Amino acid sequence: MGNMNISESIRRNPRRPLVSVGAALAATAVALTSAVVGPATANAQGSAEAIPLLFPAPDRLIATGGSPTGNCAGIVSATLNGDGYPASASVSWGFGVLGTGPCNLTATLTWRNLTTNATGQKTAQIPWPRISTGIPDPISSPQEAIISTGVGPIEYRLTTTGGATAGPIVVDTVPF
Repeated sequence: MGNMNISESIRRNPRRPLVSVGAALAATAVALTSAVVGPATANAQGSAEAIPLLFPAPDRLIATGGSPTGNCAGIVSATLNGDGYPASASVSWGFGVLGTGPCNLTATLTWRNLTTNATGQKTAQIPWPRISTGIPDPISSPQEAIISTGVGPIEYRLTTTGGATAGPIVVDTVPF
């Protein structure tokens, strides 16, 4: 096996990913750092304006990990705002997911109103590697960002089909 070239290795191990999740996360960190340091271009999905949504904040959940296909790894974030709409919250998504092929990753934000016990969820699809946040990706209209949680303290959790989890955090939703 000492003289085996890459194509022979692929033929012998077709399901073995060429890049480990750790290596993909390292590549994500390099790409995100480059995006912050490099100049931003208007409407670019990897622009410097998008990158802050991938860093920790009190009202943000961040899930880090791979994808179900094993081809992608990175960061999915959900930032919550409890005072933008009457008795509702809003979510802003952020993705810093790199890879070598289809990701087929789904992020699910679940919520529970701690006063009324009402529950619900929002999902975002990450079919391919991407670095992006907000409209238009994955939300096609501002109404899709609204979460009808009701008034009070709302507990949020973020999970992905790649096995990443984040939370819980509690964000108050005001009557407005």
